[in-house]
Amino acid sequence: MIPSHWPRWSVILIGFALVIFTILIALVLEPAAQAVAPRPVPTPTVFRLAYAAPLSGDCVECHTDETALVNSGAPEAEVVRLLITSDEVVSLHGRLGCVTCHQGNGETDDKEAAHEGLVPNPTDYREAGKVCLACHADVRTDIPEKNIHTPHQRILWGIYEEQEICACSNCHGPVAHGVAPVGTHEGLAAYCIDCHEEKGVPPERLACAGCHIGPHDIADALDCEVCHTSTDTWSKVELAVHPMALNGRHGELACFECHDAPDFRTLSGFTCESCHQKPHDFGNGDCAQCHADGGTWEQVDVTTFDHTAIWPYFTGAHTTVACEGCHFEGYQGLSPDCGACHTLNPDTCAPDQKCTDCHRSDLSWSDVQG
Repeated sequence: MIPSHWPRWSVILIGFALVIFTILIALVLEPAAQAVAPRPVPTPTVFRLAYAAPLSGDCVECHTDETALVNSGAPEAEVVRLLITSDEVVSLHGRLGCVTCHQGNGETDDKEAAHEGLVPNPTDYREAGKVCLACHADVRTDIPEKNIHTPHQRILWGIYEEQEICACSNCHGPVAHGVAPVGTHEGLAAYCIDCHEEKGVPPERLACAGCHIGPHDIADALDCEVCHTSTDTWSKVELAVHPMALNGRHGELACFECHDAPDFRTLSGFTCESCHQKPHDFGNGDCAQCHADGGTWEQVDVTTFDHTAIWPYFTGAHTTVACEGCHFEGYQGLSPDCGACHTLNPDTCAPDQKCTDCHRSDLSWSDVQG
């Protein structure tokens, strides 16, 4: 509402002023809004490579023949790099044909003319947008089924914006020929770490977690290299980091024989009963009171359990008898009387006589007291 004494045309001026004010506010806020808005991944224009496998016959004929390369004038030091095998020609990428990715002229027998306009490395950031992205524009950064975290998104941005980051082949190899599609771990690590240190990449990108997604629940707290000692086999683990000593047979177990993969926190207290169920009713959850740590169950150290507090005759030869020799199934209900295990000799013993009246419990039965 406006005052009644204002002229009616003042409404037009007020409306016009509000419009101008709104436009000014929008112009001021737009840069800030763009700065905080998430940066969308650009969707590249779909394009097709000019499939030129039929024009690549002469390329293949020369580059699969060492003699032909030498006769063509290729430098001796370069022959090995330029030579490709027949298997690589029919690989997934090899079937695209040399000219499809490397360009050049596949319709001439003249070497110089054939190599005119040649692209030595189509995976280079300057060329990948014209070649690789025809099929690989939507590569993933996280590949959880392979526990891999890659810098694909950053590399794609570099290609789109023509920034020098690295070539696809730095990690994936020459793809259609040469080394395997994915380089060795040592090769990747050497290339990446040297480059990252030179460019001041954050230290966390240099750790295992820079490329790997941990498959278990301690991955957020510990880097892979804290436990794993091999880049070839994950099962090679440094047991010294384990919260409890893994001696003897325990040290021979694979991690997930005890842990419910991929959960490392299912075991609590790190006591024997976390993994083992007692076969008897006596004793507590600390099996190590009697059983040798990491050995077999038959390895029992009877000196750690005070039998004499229950049965005074546990001395001498009795200490060499296996548990099952006296304790039968259940290990309970054993009478402390000698007759529970031994039968009296009717020729020398009275029916109500005790063995200990004559025999010494700490020696053999043949040693009889006078």
